[in-house]
Amino acid sequence: MVIGRIGKAMKDGALGVAIKTWANDRYGDYGEIREVNVDTRAARIVAKVMMRGEREVIAVTIDRYELVEDGGKTFLKINKLTTTREWITRLLNRLLDGRRFELPASVGRIL
Repeated sequence: MVIGRIGKAMKDGALGVAIKTWANDRYGDYGEIREVNVDTRAARIVAKVMMRGEREVIAVTIDRYELVEDGGKTFLKINKLTTTREWITRLLNRLLDGRRFELPASVGRIL
C-alpha cells in the first residue's frame, strides 16, 4: 500500500529528527549528529556523526534495537552497533550492548 509506505516514511523521518535533536542536545560536547535515518520496520538506525577532533564524518549504525516500555516511559535498548571505525565499534559495543536509554516523551509519542 502506497499510503502505508508514505505514513511509515513520515513516521521514520519524524523519529530521525527527534532523535537527532535529543542526541545533539545531550551529547553535543562530543560532536554533532548531522543526519539520522530510522527504519522502524527493520529496527535499524543510521547516524552520520562529526566527532570533535575528527576530519571525517563517522557513520554509526544501530543494527538492532528494541523499544521497551517500563513505568510509562519508553526506552531504546541497543542490541548491536557498528561504525566506520573498528575501534569505536568495539568500544561502543562493550559500553552500550544491552543498555537502555530513556527516550523523551516527544519521541515516545511518535512511536
